[in-house]
This record gives sequence, structure tokens and C-alpha cells, in this order.
Amino acid sequence: MQNDAATRPRRAVTCRVAALTAILAAVPVAAALSANGAPEPSAEAAAQAAPSTAAPYVPKRLPDGQPDMQGTYVPNWPTSVPIERWTDEERKAYAGLLVEMRGGQTGAGGGGGFGGERELQGNAPAGTIMIVDPPDGRIPYQPWAEAKRRYLREHLYDREEYISTRTRCFPAGTRSMNMGSNYNGWLIVQAPGVVQIIEEWHHTVRTIYLDGRPHPGPAIQRWMGDSRGRWEGNTLVVDARNFTDKTWIVGEIDGEGPSNSSFHSPALRVQERFTLVDGDQIDYEATYEDPNVFTRPWTLRRKIWKRAPADYELFEYACHEGNIGWENIKKGLMK
Repeated sequence: MQNDAATRPRRAVTCRVAALTAILAAVPVAAALSANGAPEPSAEAAAQAAPSTAAPYVPKRLPDGQPDMQGTYVPNWPTSVPIERWTDEERKAYAGLLVEMRGGQTGAGGGGGFGGERELQGNAPAGTIMIVDPPDGRIPYQPWAEAKRRYLREHLYDREEYISTRTRCFPAGTRSMNMGSNYNGWLIVQAPGVVQIIEEWHHTVRTIYLDGRPHPGPAIQRWMGDSRGRWEGNTLVVDARNFTDKTWIVGEIDGEGPSNSSFHSPALRVQERFTLVDGDQIDYEATYEDPNVFTRPWTLRRKIWKRAPADYELFEYACHEGNIGWENIKKGLMK
């Protein structure tokens, strides 16, 4: 598996197998939390919480009346932000579990060292996490589902299907919208009655229909779900459903962070909000509902994209070409 853009001078481009087999790659620790997992207060956080006095952004309009969000975007880096609120003790325990599963290997992937998560969010205050509801910052799994998730985390490398679908070169569901990487971009194109998001990673494409057509019946299940949208001012509101149960809802880039194994059922429904902050930035919010798995709906919020440099291009991402990642993982973890 290789990427034809590997020599691009403007950014680092890696292939999926390299990420899978680089068992010794170290990762910086995510935003600091206090010893009990609560966010550390900061002046920056207080300033961000203050009401804005700036005039609202007025985007250009396309001939059909849609706000113009077209263009190429990259993650709104550079700050790494945790997905869920884990305590220091939980992160250390999880990092130790990864070392145990790897047969003594250390420092690999997102969980290496201190159990961090590699996710690019934008300039966020210390203590920021992505899950904003419920207040404890955790995905509200039903007891049986929490036990299953814990088992999957503790046996991550026992079976190939326990590993992230994105890591295995399959589509990642809406989770791919929640990931920031320095070798991934998105192209947004619009036509009357439709918004299309073309992702560089794995050539994933989402088509969001705005013409009021109904979702297909529940027998139709898709990796990226089925998306129907509408505009509310500067915000594209998307209702996504008809998912397969093979993907994770959230997860760390390398598939090893403490928020991994976030499974769901085909009953998953996602309400997304893509908001045009200005001409160059888009913020994101998603509320997840799955009565088969969660005790209640829960919400994730993050800065998602900023406009890419003028010379940025989406390149071929040949993830499955020569993909022997799983075989290499097994060899690397043999004790």
C-alpha cells in the first residue's frame, strides 16, 4: 500500500500500512486534565465562553440559494484534543494494557506512553474535550454495551474485526469526519439540491441530499450511512442513518486511543451541524442516538476544517494496494 504523493514538500504523507506497522511511533500527550479528569480552568477558556460582539458572517450564495462552502479544507490543527474525559489513572492503565497486548512493545500509536489520543482540533483551551454532553464527557453506553466495549478494548488484537475499519482500509462512518491528520484533506462541492464531501483518506465520498427525498428502509445499511440535509442560516444540518454496525463512532487516528472500540448498532442516527464560522473555517457538532446501545443521546463538538493552502491537492490514497497490515501486526505482536 502506498501513496503517490509521498514526496510532497508541503506536508507529511504516510500510508496506512506504515501507520499500522510503525509499532514504535511515539505520540504527544493530549490536552492536560486534572488528576480527577476534570478540565483545568484557564483564562483562555473563560475568554472563549464570553459572548461574541462580532457581526455574524454572511457567506456568498450559490444560484440555488445555498451558502457557498465549496473548496478544499484541511483539519483545523494544531492542538490535540481528547475525545472522552479519561482520568490520568485510566490513561496510564490503558497505556499499560497496550504494552501488555503488544508483548512488551512500547510507545506505539495513540495509546503509547500515556494513553493519549492523536486528534487535531484547532487552538483549544487546556482541558477541552470533544464530548460536551453528557457533562461527564463519556459515551453513555448501556451496562451490557459498556462491558462489551471494555472487552473489545482489552482484546484489541485478538481478532482482525476488533480493529478499526479505517485502520483496515474500510470506510470509517461519520467517524472519519471527526479525525484530524496532517495527511488528509476534504473537497466540498455543491450543486442544486446536493452537497458532496470528498475525503482524501480512502477516497471516502458522502453525498448529502437537500431535496427532501426520504431515507431508504432500514434493510439498506451503508458504511457512511444515508445523509439528508437542509440549511439553517450558515449551518448545514444533516440527518444520517442507515448505518452498518461495522464501524466505530469515534476513535483515535491509529486505532489505539482510549476512546476506541466505540461500537454501535444499525439503529444509530446522527444529527450533524456543519457551521460556516467565516470564509475559511467550519465548525462541527454531532448528536448520536442509538436506543439499542446508549442510555441517552450524546453530543460531540469540535473545530473541524479550515481552508487549505492554495496549492493543496487531494492525492490518490491507495490504502488497499498491497495491504498486508494485519499480517504485519500479528508478526509484530508475537511474543
